[in-house]
Amino acid sequence: MSSPSSRRGVLISFEGIDASGKNTQTKMLCDYFRQKGVRFESMSFPDYSTAIGHEIRNYLSRQHEYSPETAHMLYAANRYELKPTIDRWISEEGFVVLNRYCDSNIAYGVADGLPRLWLEQIESLMPQADYVFYLRITPNQSMIRKVSRDRFEADLKLLARVSSIYDALATSPKWITLDAEREPGIIHYEIIKTLSALLNDRDGPFVNIDSGKMRAKAGPPV
Repeated sequence: MSSPSSRRGVLISFEGIDASGKNTQTKMLCDYFRQKGVRFESMSFPDYSTAIGHEIRNYLSRQHEYSPETAHMLYAANRYELKPTIDRWISEEGFVVLNRYCDSNIAYGVADGLPRLWLEQIESLMPQADYVFYLRITPNQSMIRKVSRDRFEADLKLLARVSSIYDALATSPKWITLDAEREPGIIHYEIIKTLSALLNDRDGPFVNIDSGKMRAKAGPPV
């Protein structure tokens, strides 16, 4: 068990192809933390509120064109401009819940023909996720769930490549693969039980999200 002085926040990311339920599960987990009085912060990527995020939106809507290298550097830069905020949240010893994170750039970038090593390098200075919940659905199910799509979402062959890359990334021990074609409530229940077990194995009695306490120092929800 780590000592209280060495504790840090827990960074959780949700990954998966489009329409896999990332936004839904992010919201459900945050609602659960809020109900339990657990300290947390949340963010989604891309963050379209920034200057770089605005340019990403233009790219996705085909208003601007970029090479794959430039586009995926923009995705990474969108995270780096928010790195100080994420670093601060982690230092506050709460949960940081992210809807898409660095691994999405790797999955979509490799599917777009870029080297995995290069993509990992440009994301390497960001705080790394402690746990990645991979919401796995088939590309066909993604197409059924969402009609209005950007340049990536509309390409079924690309989605199939992204899905296979996510499957390869999910062999990492910190990844938890979930069948996301089930009801959202069932998936949420599995996430809570899995997260509780993982955190208690890692930090012992200092973590108990079922009782609303994550850390000895955890304050009110923010």
